[in-house]
Amino acid sequence: MRRFSIAIGAVVAVCITLIGGVSMISGFLLEPEVDTFPQSTASSFASTNFASMNIVSEGHPSSHDPDVLKISEATDMKTDSGVSLYQQISLQFTEDFSDITQSTESASLTVSEAVSEAIASPFVIVTRNIFLYTGPGLHYEQIGPLKAGNAVRLRACNPGCTWYQLDSGAWVPGEGLSAPPLDLPIFDIEAIPTASAPVVFVWPTPTPTPPPTPTPEWNGPRAKEYAILRQGPGTVYDRVGVVAPGAPLRIVAQNPAGDWYQLENGAWVAAFLLDRKPGELPIATNIPPRPEGARDLEVTFSSPWYACHQSSTLFATPFGEEILQWVYRSFRVTMTIRNLNTAPLLPIYKPTRWILTDGSSEFAETVSWVEPGLRYPAERQRILYYDDSSLPETWYLLTLRRDQWVRAVEFEWNGEVYRTEFSLEEARAHQNYKDCGAPRDAEN
Repeated sequence: MRRFSIAIGAVVAVCITLIGGVSMISGFLLEPEVDTFPQSTASSFASTNFASMNIVSEGHPSSHDPDVLKISEATDMKTDSGVSLYQQISLQFTEDFSDITQSTESASLTVSEAVSEAIASPFVIVTRNIFLYTGPGLHYEQIGPLKAGNAVRLRACNPGCTWYQLDSGAWVPGEGLSAPPLDLPIFDIEAIPTASAPVVFVWPTPTPTPPPTPTPEWNGPRAKEYAILRQGPGTVYDRVGVVAPGAPLRIVAQNPAGDWYQLENGAWVAAFLLDRKPGELPIATNIPPRPEGARDLEVTFSSPWYACHQSSTLFATPFGEEILQWVYRSFRVTMTIRNLNTAPLLPIYKPTRWILTDGSSEFAETVSWVEPGLRYPAERQRILYYDDSSLPETWYLLTLRRDQWVRAVEFEWNGEVYRTEFSLEEARAHQNYKDCGAPRDAEN
């Protein structure tokens, strides 16, 4: 019985020794001392497949490291044979694990190498908790969550890049990502992958900018200043546009006088506004009629005045020739002309006709006089171009008889007659018209 009890005790001791050794070994195997990373660092590797990597912490031995396992040699647990049972188990495990370590040594990466590889990949950070979807839209099926702080690698985006496809094929909304890259391929919405359809990507195709079409050099006439375009050949026609200095003008015809040119669009421009003549041109056949009441000039006869002479009086012709002649009564007016057209008005411009009347008949007089001693009109008058005005000039009629008065004064130019009429009542009340008495003989 005593021997049986001793045997039972030995068995129990062996069991206790085995249990203690196995527990210690398990502690080394199941609780490896590995580096821990902050959440931001760990999440940056969330999409990296580390399952294929044997990562060994630098400076922190793992329980799988043979050096760690050799610590068990110091454990004073011995069997009846005098050899530590734990030492035997530990040495056996060390020998086996050493073979595994040598076979995988070439595939092992340190933590620093893994970090370098992850940083080189095009990852973006998830800024808030979002879900993964099977397609680019909330109407697709959810396939899992994705927490804020994770790093993901993008593959493509939908048209407009509001949804992004991950390397796994899942889709996430762009509003949950931080600064997605701008050069991703566009996922063709019409070719969303199905069970049998392949994935179709449409890469942005740059649209080439066509080279500018060279403009041929213009050698024709141009506007030398701002030029008003009109409906017809004259300032009496309405304005239809304006061209800037240097603008090319395509001339197709002219008016009979040659002072207006017709453009290819039908508008007219004054010849003096061009920097050069366009050459020989046909006469336009579609010249519009002049507007009713249109005038090329503005002619006024003002300050009418009668004077009795009954004597020989010295007057001068428009060319300065002074002549002494008998004058019974004279009539004078001040004449002013403003040119409203582009055709220049040349000197000498003077009253064309004086219309005299005795109340029953009318007579026309064409001779006009000026006062002597002044510069005569042929010297002082100038060419009146467009919008020019003449200096006021006083002209005299010297052939009025006792019973005559001036009914009108006329100026004719370019086929138009400019006429100012007067009345006997006005002459008597305001123009010093009166009876100069019985005509005296010129010799008296």
